[in-house]
Amino acid sequence: MPGRARLRVPKPRTAAQVGRMASRVSRGKRVRDVDVNRTTGSLLVSFDPDDPIDLIVEEIRALGFEVLSALRPPPGRVRTESTGAAVVKRVAGRANQQLHLVSRGHVDLRLAVPAIYTALALRNFMRHRARLRDASWYQLLYWAFDSFFKLHEERTVSEASGSRGRLID
Repeated sequence: MPGRARLRVPKPRTAAQVGRMASRVSRGKRVRDVDVNRTTGSLLVSFDPDDPIDLIVEEIRALGFEVLSALRPPPGRVRTESTGAAVVKRVAGRANQQLHLVSRGHVDLRLAVPAIYTALALRNFMRHRARLRDASWYQLLYWAFDSFFKLHEERTVSEASGSRGRLID
């Protein structure tokens, strides 16, 4: 329901611990009310229905808690990655480590890939004298911006897209 989120304090827990956590959560700026069930370790957090759940979860995290989704299993239970994808990730990870070491921490693949696209775009731009009919420079420039922003996007609180979660101090 909009405006409500149910959080559970994982076991082992004590009633006093649940009460302390509820008190800390209730200090959030966007939190209107916290109903506590000390026996089950459940906290029902009420907030403005117009506020996205992501804001509430980030606020609770800023108070020093870890919020995990009850809707998704913790990572590592089910392997959904193919062997080929695992190999590509491992090779790219090693290449990224080497680039990081060689550049003394100034460059990584998340910066190098868009930079290469930008360099190719500028080269093609100069070669074709900025003619739009030869749009390869334009496409490369788009890829540079697109890859940079995709590789540097901030993670949203996808774990908290539902209104249930676990609260870990």
